[in-house]
Amino acid sequence: MSLLGTDAPGERVPLDLRLCAPAVGTWLAALALLGVPADAALAGAAVLGVLALAAFLPLRRGVRFEGAVALVAATLVCAAGGALAVAGRSAAVADSPVTALAEAEGRARLVVRLSLDPRPRAAPTVPGRPEFVVAARTEWVDVDGRQVRTRVPVVLLVHGEEWRHLVPSQPVLLDGRLVPAGDGGLEAALVLVRGPPAGVGPPTAAHAWAGGVRARLRQACAVLPQPERGLLPALVVGDVSGLDEEAAEDFRATGMTHLLTVSGTNLSVMTGVVLGAARWFRAPPWCPVALGTVVIAVFVLVARPEPSVLRAAFMGAIALLALALGRPSVGVAALSASVIGLLLFSPGLAASYGFALSVLATAGILVLAPRWRDAWSARVPVWLAEAVAVALAAQVACAPVLVVLSAEVSWVSVPANVLAGPFVPVATVGGFAVAGLALVAMPAAQVAVWVPGTAVALVRAVAGAGARVPQGALPWRADLAGALLLAVLIAALLALRGRVRRAVAAVSGAVAGTVLVVSCVAPGWPPGDWAVVACDVGQGDALVLSAGPGRAVVVDAGIDPRAVDLCLDDLGVREVVLLVLTHHDSDHAGGAPGVLRGRGVGAVLVPPGFDAPETLEALADAGAVPDTATAGRRYAVGPWRLSVLWPRRGFAGDPNEGSVVLLASWSPPPDAAAEPLSVLLTGDIEESAQRGLLSEPGIRDVDVLKTPHHGAGTQEPAFLAATRPRVTLTSVGADNPYGHPAPRTWALLTGLTPASYRTDLHGDVAVSPGPDGPSVRWRGPDAR
Repeated sequence: MSLLGTDAPGERVPLDLRLCAPAVGTWLAALALLGVPADAALAGAAVLGVLALAAFLPLRRGVRFEGAVALVAATLVCAAGGALAVAGRSAAVADSPVTALAEAEGRARLVVRLSLDPRPRAAPTVPGRPEFVVAARTEWVDVDGRQVRTRVPVVLLVHGEEWRHLVPSQPVLLDGRLVPAGDGGLEAALVLVRGPPAGVGPPTAAHAWAGGVRARLRQACAVLPQPERGLLPALVVGDVSGLDEEAAEDFRATGMTHLLTVSGTNLSVMTGVVLGAARWFRAPPWCPVALGTVVIAVFVLVARPEPSVLRAAFMGAIALLALALGRPSVGVAALSASVIGLLLFSPGLAASYGFALSVLATAGILVLAPRWRDAWSARVPVWLAEAVAVALAAQVACAPVLVVLSAEVSWVSVPANVLAGPFVPVATVGGFAVAGLALVAMPAAQVAVWVPGTAVALVRAVAGAGARVPQGALPWRADLAGALLLAVLIAALLALRGRVRRAVAAVSGAVAGTVLVVSCVAPGWPPGDWAVVACDVGQGDALVLSAGPGRAVVVDAGIDPRAVDLCLDDLGVREVVLLVLTHHDSDHAGGAPGVLRGRGVGAVLVPPGFDAPETLEALADAGAVPDTATAGRRYAVGPWRLSVLWPRRGFAGDPNEGSVVLLASWSPPPDAAAEPLSVLLTGDIEESAQRGLLSEPGIRDVDVLKTPHHGAGTQEPAFLAATRPRVTLTSVGADNPYGHPAPRTWALLTGLTPASYRTDLHGDVAVSPGPDGPSVRWRGPDAR
C-alpha cells in the first residue's frame, strides 16, 4: 500500500485518456463564462449544444475517424453542460435582491448560513482589530420592511473576536453594507459587517459534532509544545486557529504549504488505509466499500468541503464504485470524471487555484510518476524511487500555476517533500485516531498524541531546514506569459528525446545555475553601501539601520510578521542589535514575531504605557525584556548614535502622540569618502507632539525624514519645514482605506524635496551615504 492511498501511482498500464478532453472542455467553458451575464452564458451553452449536435449527426451515417468525431462531440456536450451550469448560477445571482442592494451599495438586515469557517484576513485594514473572511449563503434579506427569501452565495468581511469560533451551517442575523463582489465569480455581494453578529443560531447536528471533533483534537494537542500544538490540527483537519506564524512561513518557503491546507492527499491516505486494512483482514467486498464511504463522508464533514477535499472525495467515491463493481481502478478516467462532475455541480471551482493545484498534482502523479518510478527503481530502492517520482511529478505538474502565485520556481520543494513524505501519513492517520480517541477518553488521547506529534515535529524540522537554504528558489515572472513559458519549457523536457532533450536540459540548467550563482555572489538587492532601508510592509512602518554585516537596528515591524521577515532576510540581517517599537498600534508592533524569527535580539525599546499583549508575549518567549524610552536617553550601536527626542518624561496622552521619536546619526569610517548621515524617525506623532518638538535642535536640517503617521493630514507644517530634509520616506500601504498620504501632506513633502519616496509606489527604499550627501535606490512594490 502506497503512502498516498487512493491517489498513489498505480501500475504502469496504458492510460485511459478518453475523458480528458471533455474535462478540459468543461473547465475552459466554465472559466471563460464566469462573470459574464447569464444571458451571454446561456447563449454560449446554446452555441456549444448546436455544435455538439452537428458533431453527432455524422456518427449516425458512419464516418472515418469515428472515434475522434465522437470525442469532439462528447467534449462539446460537456462544455455546453459547463456553460449551462454557469448560466443557471449567474441567473440566480442576477435575480436576487441581494445583488440589487449590492449594486446600490446599500445597507440591509439579512440572515446568512455559514458555508465555511471564518478565516483571518492576512492584512487587516484596521490595525489591532481581528478581521475575518466568511463564505456564506443568504437565507433571507429585508427589503423595504419585507423578509424576502433568497439563497445566493455571499462573502462576509467582518470585524470582531465574536466571529472567530462560528462553524459552518450556523445561521447568523446581521446588519451590513452590501457592495458588488466584482467580476469573475458567482457571489452576489460582499457584505461589510462591523461589530459582532446581531444573532447566532445553532449549527446542524452533524456540523456541531464535527466542530466538537475539531475542538477535542485541539484539546488533545494542548500537551504538545509549540509549534507542534498548532501544526497537528492544521495538517490533519486544516484547523489553523493555533498555527504558529513562524512555522507557517517555513512551510511556505519550502513549498510544503499544501500540508497545512487540507489537501486531498489527507483523504486519499485515510481511504487507502481503510482499503488496505480490509484487504489485510480479507473482508468481504462490501465491507471496504462501506467503510470507505463512511471515511469520505466523515472527512469532508470534519475537514470542510475545500476544493482539494471535494476532488479527492469525488475521485475516491469513483474508486469505491469501481471496487464494488469488481472493475479495475482507472485513475486518470476517475480524475477526469471528478473534474466534470464537480464543475457541473459547482462551476465556481473553475477559477479556484486550490482546485487547479489539486487536479494538476494528482494528474502528474498518475501520468508521470509510474514511468519515472519504474525507470529509477533499477538503480535505487523502489520506495525511494516512488517517493522522489511522486514529489517531482506533483511539482512539475503544478509549477506553471505555482509560479503565478509565488513569482518563483523552488528547487528545495522536491527534496523537502520527499524527506517529509514518510512522516505525513503517520501524522494524518495518527491525528485522526487521536481525534476519535479524544471523543471518549481524553487522557488516553493526550498520551497517544505524542506519536503523530513526533511525526509533525520531524516534518517541521524538514520545513525549517529547507526554509534556511540560501537562494532556495529562482525568481520568475508571475503572470500568464511567465506561466506559459514555464509550461512550454516543461513540456519540451518531457516530450523531447535523445540529444535534443539533453541540449534543452543543459541550456536550462546552465541558465538556472547562472541565475543562482549571480544571486548568491552579487545579489541585486540591497545596495552594498546601504545605511537605511524603509521596508515595504503594507500599511505600517518598518525601518532598518545597518549596524554592520548581518546586524541592524530595526525601528517598528509593520503589521505582518512575514513581510518584515522577508525584508530582513533580503537585507541579510541575522542579528537585531536594537528593536525599537515606537508605539503599540499593530501596524507598528504587530509584525514583531517576524523580526524575532531566526534572529537574535539584543535590546528592545518601547514608549511608556506600551500595551500590545501578543507582542510582549512574543518578546518574552524570545528572552527580550523591553526598556522604556524617554527623551534624553542615548544609545551607541555600531556606526550609529541614537538620541531619544520624544516622549518627554511623564507624558500621558494619545499613543500616536506618545510615539518614540529618534534622531539617528551615522558616522563614516575614517577611510570612507562619505558625509555623515542624520535620520529623523518619527513614529506616528501628530500636530501636538510635532509642535512640542519645534524647540528641539535635533529635528532641524536632517538628511532623511521618516514621514510622521504615514503622511496623514495631521501634520504641523512648521515641523516639516524645520526638518528641511534631503530625502523623505513615507511608509504606506497601496490603496489603504485612510487615504494616506493626504494630498496636502504629500504636496508639503515634495515641496521640501523632490527626493520624496513612498513604499506603495517604490517598494523597499534604500538610502546610502555618499560624498555629496545621501543617494537613494528602490526596487519597486512587486520586487519581493
